[in-house]
Amino acid sequence: MRNYSTGGMSPDLSAAVREVPGGVELSVFCQPKAARSALIGMHGGALKAKVKAPPVEGKANQALLDLLAGALGVPRGRLTLVSGEQSRNKRVRVEGVDATTALGAIMAALAPLSADR
Repeated sequence: MRNYSTGGMSPDLSAAVREVPGGVELSVFCQPKAARSALIGMHGGALKAKVKAPPVEGKANQALLDLLAGALGVPRGRLTLVSGEQSRNKRVRVEGVDATTALGAIMAALAPLSADR
């Protein structure tokens, strides 16, 4: 696994965020059954997230959407799982957020991780 500092992450993060009409779509790699829920960095061109919830009955998907809503500072209702319901590779649509705002919020959520290293 490659870890990125926030300083060198911008080009990689921008690959995971795509502007769509009315918002953005995030490319996310989700790892369920983790010790804690957190945004970790990048994995194969996608934002990597770990969630505590198991991948049973959509619990990990719901935990991922809750995590992303908190990181982006938007209500949970603005997030929709577009694809990847039963895959680790997911696409999440966020309504009412532009790419610049989304990138800034994700960078801020990742900043505490890079400070710990």
